[in-house]
Amino acid sequence: MDLLALRPGFFTVTGKMGGFDPCEASVKFRVPSGPAKPPLMISVHGGGGIRDVLKSDEAFHQHGMATLVFDAYAMQGLTGRTSQFWARSVTNEARQRMIYSTALAAYRWALTRTDIDASRIYLFGISNGAAVVANLAGVVDPAHVKGVISEGVTPIGLGLPDEIRVPVLLAFGKLDDFGNSDPQGNRWTLSDDCRINIQFPGVPPGSARYCNQTTPGRRIPHALDWAESVQKRGGRIEIRYFDDMAHSAFFGPLVRTRATWGNGQTLGASIGATDAARAAFWDSMLDFIARHP
Repeated sequence: MDLLALRPGFFTVTGKMGGFDPCEASVKFRVPSGPAKPPLMISVHGGGGIRDVLKSDEAFHQHGMATLVFDAYAMQGLTGRTSQFWARSVTNEARQRMIYSTALAAYRWALTRTDIDASRIYLFGISNGAAVVANLAGVVDPAHVKGVISEGVTPIGLGLPDEIRVPVLLAFGKLDDFGNSDPQGNRWTLSDDCRINIQFPGVPPGSARYCNQTTPGRRIPHALDWAESVQKRGGRIEIRYFDDMAHSAFFGPLVRTRATWGNGQTLGASIGATDAARAAFWDSMLDFIARHP
């Protein structure tokens, strides 16, 4: 893959997508010792790259799960860029195309493992990764994947699926304004013009079919509208909100701020959570996993 400048300081990507290489340097696959095969948590990073999920990955591993993390950008041969560059200087659709291609291939690789319980796989995603795992919920096999946890999902990029095959937990910090241009806005009502959504091969049919470059001027359905439409089709989606939590609870301490992206927009950029909020989110994830064994 190569970066392609849309304007000075703001990029998309072009070229052939890479899949998943278990020998790539960023990959961390860990299986706890014990007589029983453990369930697997695949953690899918957001716009900033693998550091988005390293702390949560460690928490799942300490809980006794097998864990898998990777850097989807490195899988495309794109290295040497900072987390902030990826988060603020590359389009959502470009990041999600790379993350989706690698995450789908990683899931398929996990199915071949004999050292885990391949009938108990879970997916966790944050931000752009949350959109990716929400889309994967529309293609994975329920015989293998038991649940998907989507934290701070965005509907902007590849869109979100019309139907899901497995239960999904949508999690939002009540202070999460990340990416929202409205100073009073929040993550769950995040939207934008349909022209910045794209259709991408392999992604299940969803909002990008009718809301994309061919329909400029229309608005992308926000996360709650999407959830309601999926629930009407019988999809199992739970929505949880957490006090004193912004975007990416495991990133670190709570910081409330706004920032200017590479496209010139000034948007919400609050991140992190208090220890108590992070603990409440963690307990909610464990409860979701326990209820979908």
